[in-house]
Amino acid sequence: MTLILLLGMHRSGTSLLGSLLAGLGVPLPGRLIAGDQYNPGGYYEREDTTAIQEQLLRELGRCWPTEAGLLPLPDGWLELPSTVRARNALQQLLKGEKDLQTGPWAIKDPRISLLLPLWRQLAEQLSLPLRLVISVRNPAEVMVSLLERDSQTAGMTPWRAQRLWWQHNRQALLDAGDLPLLALDYGAWFEPSTAERQLRVLAAFCGIRDPIPTDLERLRLRIRPGYRRSRHDAATLPLPVHPRLRQFQRNLSELAGHDCDALGLQALRRWLKQQDCHPLPELPPHGGSLRSRLIAARARRAPQCPTGGWFDEPHYRAQVPALPADHPPLLHYWWRGWREHRSPHPLFDPGHYEAVCRSEGLTPTGAPLHHFLTLGLARGLSPCPLADPAWARAAPQRWALWRAAQLDGMHPWGAAALALSGGQLGAAIERLQGWLRHGLDPDTLTAIRRAEPADFALVERLLPDFFPLPSRCRLVGIGTSPSDWRLHAWLQRCPLPDGFSLLEESEEETGAGRLALVLEPVPAGPASLELISLAHLAQVWAPDADTVELLRRLGVNARQLDADVPANGWLQQAGDGAAASLRLGLPDPAALVASSTCPAGNPAGVLCLGSAGEAWERQLRPPVWAWPAFDQVVISEPEEARLLTSWLNACSAKGLQLVRLQPSEAERHSRAWHALARPRDPAPGWLPAQAFMPPLSPPELLEELNWRACGRQPPVLAPTPRPEVRQLWNRNSPQPVTAAVCISLYNYGDRITTALESVFSQTHPDLELIVVDDASGDGGAQTVIRWLEEKGSRFPRALLLQHESNGGLAASRNTAFAAAAAPWCFVLDADNRLEPEAVALTLSIATAAPAAIAVVHPLLEVVASSERPDEQRTLMTGRSWQRTHFKQGNHVDAMALVRRSAWEQVGGYRHIPGGWEDYDFWCSLIEAGFEGVLCPQRLATYYSHGSSMLATETNRQRRAVARQLQQLHPWLTLPLAQATAEVTL
Repeated sequence: MTLILLLGMHRSGTSLLGSLLAGLGVPLPGRLIAGDQYNPGGYYEREDTTAIQEQLLRELGRCWPTEAGLLPLPDGWLELPSTVRARNALQQLLKGEKDLQTGPWAIKDPRISLLLPLWRQLAEQLSLPLRLVISVRNPAEVMVSLLERDSQTAGMTPWRAQRLWWQHNRQALLDAGDLPLLALDYGAWFEPSTAERQLRVLAAFCGIRDPIPTDLERLRLRIRPGYRRSRHDAATLPLPVHPRLRQFQRNLSELAGHDCDALGLQALRRWLKQQDCHPLPELPPHGGSLRSRLIAARARRAPQCPTGGWFDEPHYRAQVPALPADHPPLLHYWWRGWREHRSPHPLFDPGHYEAVCRSEGLTPTGAPLHHFLTLGLARGLSPCPLADPAWARAAPQRWALWRAAQLDGMHPWGAAALALSGGQLGAAIERLQGWLRHGLDPDTLTAIRRAEPADFALVERLLPDFFPLPSRCRLVGIGTSPSDWRLHAWLQRCPLPDGFSLLEESEEETGAGRLALVLEPVPAGPASLELISLAHLAQVWAPDADTVELLRRLGVNARQLDADVPANGWLQQAGDGAAASLRLGLPDPAALVASSTCPAGNPAGVLCLGSAGEAWERQLRPPVWAWPAFDQVVISEPEEARLLTSWLNACSAKGLQLVRLQPSEAERHSRAWHALARPRDPAPGWLPAQAFMPPLSPPELLEELNWRACGRQPPVLAPTPRPEVRQLWNRNSPQPVTAAVCISLYNYGDRITTALESVFSQTHPDLELIVVDDASGDGGAQTVIRWLEEKGSRFPRALLLQHESNGGLAASRNTAFAAAAAPWCFVLDADNRLEPEAVALTLSIATAAPAAIAVVHPLLEVVASSERPDEQRTLMTGRSWQRTHFKQGNHVDAMALVRRSAWEQVGGYRHIPGGWEDYDFWCSLIEAGFEGVLCPQRLATYYSHGSSMLATETNRQRRAVARQLQQLHPWLTLPLAQATAEVTL
């Protein structure tokens, strides 16, 4: 599966060579570029590989037909992002093609002559054997052919054509190394005897058996005399061929037509390297037109310093559109363009450069580019407003890119600008200019995060190694200060030297270092310009891996902080405990541990930092300790911030379970709680600092901590009980009923009468009353019997049922609905009451509603008792029934009119330990396709008191209940059940 690369100078017969190789049975796979007037028989070049290489040369600033194409490739070009992108693309193509080939195959492209090291890398990565075939043509013929094709489109000149011939052939031979190489003479194809010999040599070199004479004759027919139409006599050439090119051609001709032996190649390479010491001289002064001789004379007087990558021919021509095609743009710049303040490169601003020179006490004379190349580069003078000399000098490879006029070596954000601009320098410059004016907006930061890693491979390698910090450092950073306890938490995980200390703002010290910790998300907008100053620092640390990656893509030498790195002693200094008591008023952590009475297997106590409200604070009891005003502690100097952190560190090390109530987003992002010490022998139930958001009660906190310590097991759904039912009272007249009121009763004997009286007062006549006592122990059933004996005759049908054992709210509701005869049931809890029109008004809306309507819910008034000072509601159920309203919580109370057939279709109410059975029932109706409507009238009163089920059970198990509902109905997004709502800090 040997890959044969066909290379050579453009217009040197590589297409003819591809045609002959295909005739010998060597495939050139892929979609090939079609023929045109310059190559009627076709180019035999793959469209994809040619496009990739052409784009790469452009991105490297070396578009081959231009003057810039004569420059050597930039230093380190194989590692530049544009090359990495091209290599990845070619690797995918070659890998797929390699698997399809069973014998030798070929790829032809003259550009390979300049990019051969890239192909050698690819071959090594893919374990692909390479062989090279180079087509050599008389440089005079190549010059004429190039002028015919490219003089108008690329401004090709005779002298540039000769130098391109020299460069392509020279580079191919020097980069070939020890690869098998065959040179073939283009002119030999047009002589029958030499053509047959070359065909046989080509076949043997490619591993093909000797072709039979008929095959040779068929192949010779492909060699048409018209292919050599560019031949000219020496007298008519537009420019005589340089003697050194003629010598190179003669040397190549000696190797042509047979395998190039090692000794012959070595001798030729030595000769080429000798010529490197004496570059090709300027245009010969003889021959050509008067105009060409004038151009040559001017060229001899132009500066002879190499421009490297700092002259961009297309950029310059765009400024001088009237420049003739045969006039070298660089010569025009030396002769006239700099006087007209023309820019030689997109990254060179003459006015800016001259201003920089003046600020340095220099007075540039002559062409600014010449001054920059001979003096400015060495002194690191900025050629344009985008350049950042201090950042470039921090790494030698950046400086090499600077010298090669590469944007990603000139500014920390250069690589990001190029990545988001598809490698196009002009677009990248415009983008970077906008960033420096307005900062990086959130969309830009997101785009940089999502860009391909290959686009930043170079900038990663350009980041210098970390060196030891000096013992005195000034803090520089984003989202932190020396008075921030989070900074000190992470400082104990940094590689600090012995005796380390932070410099205060007012202190100045020679040799002091600068240390940065980025503890908050990378800012957007104008604040993001601070990142440029971070790029100049030797060490920047951040706790978040995504932040570190983003900073590195923006040229910042960032590394990730690790909570598992051994502490360096920053928070374990002698006397910290006593100082924290004296200066901050904080108790000894050991005393809190000793005073805690935790069950075996639990932490040595729970320390809550922050508050969940007044009700929370009133319920506090050991082993739960709290510092409600944690966020209000006064830190007047960095040492106090360190003492606070040292105290938190000691609490954690002693085994106290730290709980942060309502942490800020900055705390979550900084993960500073993670940096605190862990106990040496933690109790089984101990966890790293945990976050909780209100509402919360101390009992619920302990249950939640235990649940988290046990691995956050998913809830086990309990079956809905079905207790045995006995009938205690019954009235059943033949009068039909159209609605029922269903009351569930459990230990509300002192409140049930109010609920019954509100049912008695209903204006709707055909009303049925169903009361289910759920095995109350307070005599409530007897109270209902006495009331029914007195007033039960008001209802056409009335029942008092009793569970033989307590089944819970869902069982009571199901028993009532199952016993009802009416098609609509109004749910009423025993501690609430209805307005007289409640059933009549809701039933009138239900009767007119579509069949999919299963619930009519009214407005409810909330009346709070003195036991519930935390109750803030005055009106419930103000929102209409829409699925989206249910996603994050329930907003429809149980007191509503429900279609009995819908209840039956969804299987009734389901038992939810801890409460929210009504919320679960609404969700089940929604999932079954039912809907509800609002009755826009206050028709019921909800009494909020301390003995209600919501207060005694549900509010103490909110999170556990929320997890059950979330598991039953995955479309919900209950905040207390979401993994991201409360996480380990």
